[in-house]
Amino acid sequence: MEQKETFAGLQISREGAQITWFGDQLDEPQTLVLPSGGESGMQEVPVSVWKGIIMGGSYSLEKLAAFLKELLEQIPGKPDPGSVSVCVTLPELKPKMSENLAQAMEKIGVMRRNLYFQDWRTSFYYYVVNKRRELWNGDVAFLQYKNERMIGHILHIDRTVRPGIVSISEVASTDVSDSVRAGRSDEDWDKERDRLLYELLGRLFERRNVTTSYLYGTYFDRSWAVRSFQYLTFRRHAFQGQNLFSKGACCGAMARAGRIQMPDLIFSGVDMVPENVGIQLRVRGREQYYPLVNAGVNWYEAHSSCEIIPDGETSITVLTSPMEEGETVRHVLRLDHFPDRRNRATRLRMTLYFTSQKKCTLEVEDLGFGGFCPPSGRIWKREIRIDKT
Repeated sequence: MEQKETFAGLQISREGAQITWFGDQLDEPQTLVLPSGGESGMQEVPVSVWKGIIMGGSYSLEKLAAFLKELLEQIPGKPDPGSVSVCVTLPELKPKMSENLAQAMEKIGVMRRNLYFQDWRTSFYYYVVNKRRELWNGDVAFLQYKNERMIGHILHIDRTVRPGIVSISEVASTDVSDSVRAGRSDEDWDKERDRLLYELLGRLFERRNVTTSYLYGTYFDRSWAVRSFQYLTFRRHAFQGQNLFSKGACCGAMARAGRIQMPDLIFSGVDMVPENVGIQLRVRGREQYYPLVNAGVNWYEAHSSCEIIPDGETSITVLTSPMEEGETVRHVLRLDHFPDRRNRATRLRMTLYFTSQKKCTLEVEDLGFGGFCPPSGRIWKREIRIDKT
């Protein structure tokens, strides 16, 4: 029986984990209520699991793999991990983290070609632009409480260029630590926090057309932020929750798999791929260039997959070229021990994914050819290093 397509967004931080999933039986991504989520609804992340993400090591990776397996098993129907497309989102993302997570996911059967990574800013972008367009016609505000500070960000779309360029920047923050409280009673401190948040919103909204605001977490509460909440919701939309990033991650996985169509926008992150990456193909006897990843996307978003039918070729040639003028470099993956079949009787799935800003992996899998030629199970891989210099 054919396995149905399933997508999952995993939001992981030291504060907890959240999972949002999407399958054929749903109309939109759904965030799961985890069994040990408590009042926050988030699964506790053990120290050994977080250590596995940031540092690796055999013991911690085993703990991380078991934790990820437990999360994915919460998806209704418990789909086979090999059929699930997973996007993991972290507060910030470093190459070592993605390597450790990829190793742990491989241990539980998640295919690398179905695995994606995003930082929280990127996930917030995916979350916002997959909402109704009226919610992001103007700027979008995002507020969070972190390290005893209230922090305000703005998502802005530069619509003077096509495609539009999306940026997210921290605009204002204010200290709400015990030193600022300075011994105030609960009632007085609530009034002071309300005043501080109101001033923060003033700086955040100043000279901006903010149409929607999102408040992350449980810190912000109408019981003390009376005046601030009135200001937030006056002729604006405002939402509060803890699953913004897991939903954004799920949307990210769906977008990369072509399940949803993204608007004509480019997200401007800090970890951009410096070069264009493509392959050289022969189509009807003529050499043609097929783009895989365009320069300017975040490396953890740079993921491409396609199927080809080779016409006598026994190798795959990847071309890398800088955004501006510069030399094009050829990278050859030889398909050694290729199955003995007649010409054009093989389908190959080719997947390219980045593991850091200047390093990607090309993976080619033999899919056979329908009922005539069963797949051999062979997979060829090559690591490609990119240097714009």
